[in-house]
Amino acid sequence: MKKKKNNKKLNLSKINIKLLKENFLDKKNHFIIIKNFEKNSKTLKIKIKKIANLLGKILPQDKARTKIVEVKPNIELLNKFFGQKKLEKLRYHQTNIGGSIHSDGPQLESPPKYLLLACSKEANRGGHSIIVHAKKIYDFLKKEKSSYLKILKKKFLIERRGFDYPNGNIFEKPIFEKKKNFFRFRYLREYIEAAYKIKKIKLAPGKIEALNFLDKLMQSNRFQKKIKLNQGDLIILNNNILSHGRTKFDLNSGDDQRTLVRVWVK
Repeated sequence: MKKKKNNKKLNLSKINIKLLKENFLDKKNHFIIIKNFEKNSKTLKIKIKKIANLLGKILPQDKARTKIVEVKPNIELLNKFFGQKKLEKLRYHQTNIGGSIHSDGPQLESPPKYLLLACSKEANRGGHSIIVHAKKIYDFLKKEKSSYLKILKKKFLIERRGFDYPNGNIFEKPIFEKKKNFFRFRYLREYIEAAYKIKKIKLAPGKIEALNFLDKLMQSNRFQKKIKLNQGDLIILNNNILSHGRTKFDLNSGDDQRTLVRVWVK
C-alpha cells in the first residue's frame, strides 16, 4: 500500500533560522560565519535583508532610519576632521581605526539582539574582525574582581550619537545588565567619554579604573577571537552577549575601501 504524500510545504528558511538561533546564536558560541554567503555586492544587500527579516525586526541605525549600512571609511569626513582631532564627530564605522571593542547600538534604548555583517570588500592589509565573549568577562569579574563588576553594573552616561531624541542625546545605562534569564552588554567607550565631555562632568576615578580594567580584559587573547572575513562571507552574532571590533586597516585611494554591510535585528 502506497503511503500518502504530504503536500504541506515546509518553509526550510524558517526551520533553518530556528536551528540557527537555538544551536548557534542563543547558545554555545553565540555567532556563526557563513562562508561565500554572497559575493555579488548588489545581490548581497538583498540577501542579507532577507535573512535579517527571518531573524526578527530590522532596526534603523541612524536618524535617517537607514536599515542597511555600509561600514566603510568616509574619506571626505576623515580628511576634514582628522587633522583637527575631531574624530568624535564621526561614528566608528566611518573610520579605519581599530582596537575599539564594543557592542552595536549602545545609544538605543533597546540595542539590537543580533548583528549581521557581510564582507563586500576586503582590506588590502589589516581589518581582521575581533570577537570578545562579554558573558565570560562578566563571569571572570564576578569571581576575580567583583568590585569592578559592581561599578560596571551601575549607570553611565552615553551619547546617543547618530540619532535625535526629544529628551536629548544623552542617557544613562549600565554596561552590564544581568537578570534571571537575561544578559546584556552595552559598551562603546568613546560614546561614554563623549557624553561626560558634553555634560562637562568628570568621570569618577573608580569608574575610570573599572573601564580601564574592562578594556584590558577585552584586549586580552584570553577572551578574544580574531577572524578574517573574505569577500562574500557573512557573520551573525548575538550582540547582547558578544562584543566585537577590528584591527586597524590601510586606506585605499578614492572610494575603493574595505566595506562591510551591516544590519541590526531586534
